[in-house]
Amino acid sequence: MERTMPKQKTSNRWKNYDPRYIYSLVVRRYFSEMKTKIEIAEELGVSRFKVARLIDEAIAQDYVRFIFPKQQAMDDEIAGNLREKYHLDDALVLSVSESWSTQDELNDKLGGLSANYLSETLKEGMKIGIAWGRVLSSTVSKLTSLPALDVVQLSGVHPGIEFSQGPIDLIHKLAAISHGKAHPMYVPMWVDDESLAGKLSDDQAVLDTQQYYSHLDVVITGIGNWKSGSSSLCHIFPESWRNTLISQDIAADVCITLVNSKGEVLDSPMNRLGFGISTEQLQKTKKVIGVAGGEEKYEGIVASLKSGLLNVLITDFDTAIKLLD
Repeated sequence: MERTMPKQKTSNRWKNYDPRYIYSLVVRRYFSEMKTKIEIAEELGVSRFKVARLIDEAIAQDYVRFIFPKQQAMDDEIAGNLREKYHLDDALVLSVSESWSTQDELNDKLGGLSANYLSETLKEGMKIGIAWGRVLSSTVSKLTSLPALDVVQLSGVHPGIEFSQGPIDLIHKLAAISHGKAHPMYVPMWVDDESLAGKLSDDQAVLDTQQYYSHLDVVITGIGNWKSGSSSLCHIFPESWRNTLISQDIAADVCITLVNSKGEVLDSPMNRLGFGISTEQLQKTKKVIGVAGGEEKYEGIVASLKSGLLNVLITDFDTAIKLLD
């Protein structure tokens, strides 16, 4: 005879409860009380597969966090060593316990770390400039609330930079999150003619944004690595510019400031034809946060640290160890 499985008992108590309470119950039973999934399933009147899904969802929605005290102490020690070696005001290191398989996945994790740092350190009324790129797009996407800020665009725009990662989109998103004011600059990143560059520089809309460049409290930027080709500027610059800069040993870009392997700032056509924050204005900024990690960014990070432009670095554990070696 064919055997039939007994019907699953249902628990009226939990049937119509708010899902948030279910998440809290399930993770407490599983992680704190060490109940099995089958035991929890019997209590709730669901399958053990449903319990497994509830546990995964609860973790994803932050109903439970895993804290490893000794690991945290080691991460803090590495960050402290970075601060000391490179004379930084602050450093954050993505834990060795985190894993990723692609640069995009690493950027996503660094974005989360950066978002937490901004949420904890930005104060109402601050003026913050944000550059562009994948890791900054990830940072902004992880933010949920901020105090009211003035959010300033740090360069003109270029069609070679994906819109969702570009400076205009990011400043408007950041301003919306903070309920502050965005200060855009609707001009190209550069033009081909010096006289046109001069005319655009005198445009009132450009002047209104650039007036903030010498008074910024915070700049957050990615770091482009020219040696590996993982720099958006490397790909969109005209070939003649690119060849000249490569002959000068260009290694990194920080916003639109270009530096060689020794950390020396290079002359750039952007100084004559471009629109964006200058090296001198970047140096006057109270806090410049560089966010980058992974093998493809390593040489660019080293060059940017040598330049002295950064006073905060957010990176991953493997890169931090290599920087300290």
